[in-house]
Amino acid sequence: MKKIIFYAILIVLLIGLGFFIRYKIMAGKVQPPSMAPLVIVKTPQVMDVENYYEFTGNTTATEDVEIKSRVSGYLLSVDFVEGANVKKGDPLFTIEPDIYEARVIESQAMILAGQAELTRAQLDYERAEKALLTNAVSKQDVATKKAAFDQAKAAVMAAEADLKIAQLSLSYTKVVSPISGRISKKFVDVGNLLVGNIAGSGESTLLATVVATQPMYVYFNTSEDMLKQDVFLSIIKNAADANAVFYVGLTGTENFPYQGTLNYIDNVVDAMTGTIIVRGSIPNKENTLLPGMFVRIKVPTGIAKDAIVIDEKSIVSDLDGKYILTVSSENIVQKHPVKLGTKINGLVVAESGISKDDRYIVKGFHFVRPGAPVTPMTEEQMAAMKAQQQQQGGKAK
Repeated sequence: MKKIIFYAILIVLLIGLGFFIRYKIMAGKVQPPSMAPLVIVKTPQVMDVENYYEFTGNTTATEDVEIKSRVSGYLLSVDFVEGANVKKGDPLFTIEPDIYEARVIESQAMILAGQAELTRAQLDYERAEKALLTNAVSKQDVATKKAAFDQAKAAVMAAEADLKIAQLSLSYTKVVSPISGRISKKFVDVGNLLVGNIAGSGESTLLATVVATQPMYVYFNTSEDMLKQDVFLSIIKNAADANAVFYVGLTGTENFPYQGTLNYIDNVVDAMTGTIIVRGSIPNKENTLLPGMFVRIKVPTGIAKDAIVIDEKSIVSDLDGKYILTVSSENIVQKHPVKLGTKINGLVVAESGISKDDRYIVKGFHFVRPGAPVTPMTEEQMAAMKAQQQQQGGKAK
């Protein structure tokens, strides 16, 4: 009897366990209806936008001067700090002046001797002219005295010219900066023998270089098609009165902090590339730009009224080009190829492909596809939902 009761209870437990396992299995198969992916959407902004072209270019000094020795001699001193800013006329180098000082004294002495000879020759000539009146001397004698007087006068003039050259050579022993700008390192050391030529011909020792950095030139290339734009046409017609503003930014940055004026377009288009050189001038008052820097250039071309502007981060690319994903009134994802224009601090003008009333996806578009349903929310709605969830979570605790 006890065995029968035991087996009966065991059978009931096994049947109950079977029903429990079947319930769990069935519960695992039945899922609640799934929610469409959540995406964050926005509508485009409508604003007036300044259109512009972007280029890349290089900075160049407005003046670039090689400082060379004009006279030969040993270098006595270097009178500047390497890499510093110098002004026009600042002393840079001193060359041994002794021999040039001696030449000045020698030339002065030659002038004194020449002037004495000139005085003697003049007196002889004047006496000969008076004697000729009484036929005390011949006309030949007078002509001879006149020639001696003219030779003495020429000798004084030559001595004065030698003095000027000697003084000029002496002045060149003090090498000064011909322009204001930033100076390079020195290329020679004190004690080196310098080679120079006062006439500027022949080989001379390079001492340093100075570049003018205020203002600074910026050069870039543009296509010949862009020359039809008003901003470039005005420079071609009259560069001096163009006043075409442009902006410069450094590589690795997003802004364009430097403003200048375009003032030159080359007179020849490069037949190989179809481009032409354009130049602008930047005041560079802070001296932060240096020659040879690679820069980004923005040239404004006018104002676009009521432009449609979207977030740059919403742009997606594939083999067909750039596009955005919008959400229809039925919350279905749609793909729209777009033509993009000017960029403005994380925003970009959509010249085509979207209207001002469209909702476009800015977050979550990586998990959706065109034709699929989504749950769209604005950033404000998302923030409100998160705040409500946090509030409910706090009450539950």
